[in-house]
Amino acid sequence: MYIFRYASQPIAERSVCIALQQAPLGKGVIDFFPAEGVSKNMLTKLGDCVIGRVKSGVATVLITEYYLADMQVDPVDLRIDRIDTSAAIMRNFMPASAAPEAVAFSHTAPVRAVLKLTGHIENQGDVSVVDGCLGNERDAARLEGFSITWENKPSGVDLAYTSTIAGAGPSQKVLTGSFTGARNKSASLVAVGFGLTGPDRSHYELTGYVVFAGSAPQAIVNEQMLFGPSGTEPLVAIQLSITPKNEINALRHKSLREKPAITQTDSNIGQMA
Repeated sequence: MYIFRYASQPIAERSVCIALQQAPLGKGVIDFFPAEGVSKNMLTKLGDCVIGRVKSGVATVLITEYYLADMQVDPVDLRIDRIDTSAAIMRNFMPASAAPEAVAFSHTAPVRAVLKLTGHIENQGDVSVVDGCLGNERDAARLEGFSITWENKPSGVDLAYTSTIAGAGPSQKVLTGSFTGARNKSASLVAVGFGLTGPDRSHYELTGYVVFAGSAPQAIVNEQMLFGPSGTEPLVAIQLSITPKNEINALRHKSLREKPAITQTDSNIGQMA
């Protein structure tokens, strides 16, 4: 479940409305529950919010901004936060204590991860790279499946990843050392997602990019599904890095609009469900 909140207070003459609706990408379903005063999932003022419940797989939200034509408007912020429904919300919740060895290791200084990516590439077979780009971002050869090995992985943190095979829907999340996708089936991956997991995940930062055929590289965002402009472009390249995190506080959510004077519709922002 996610909560979408209007987090700006523009002046009345330069008001901006934000509309939410499900986009025709992914096989999941989104149920919207608007707060009091919110009609047709349209956020119009500071504090307006809508809760979205995602079920049955990966789903995509289409976010559209509306404002008067030929009027310069200020950027607005739309905050999107995941609602935690795990045991961690209990008042008396106590996380499981780690084994003595894990505790001792977690106090050592985090180091940059050495990542080995092995993928099955169309007409090439299995290819491996260490701390490099798997696949060719300028080529159309499909990356049909891949695995990731974290060779100097400490205890307390791991990398989870998932993929979506064209026509087959999303696969289960797997951890480092496991394969996701297909081999020798002439199948393409049309979506991928990556996320850090474990009690020490806040000590590390996940960066990199993925490339789908014919489109620009997309920056990897922790626990977010990534896909091409239409959702059908095949994956052709992956580059990943995991580095010690220097800043503990997460960045605030920024406006999804890049050009204030032009209406933007962002349909390629997905969430892992």
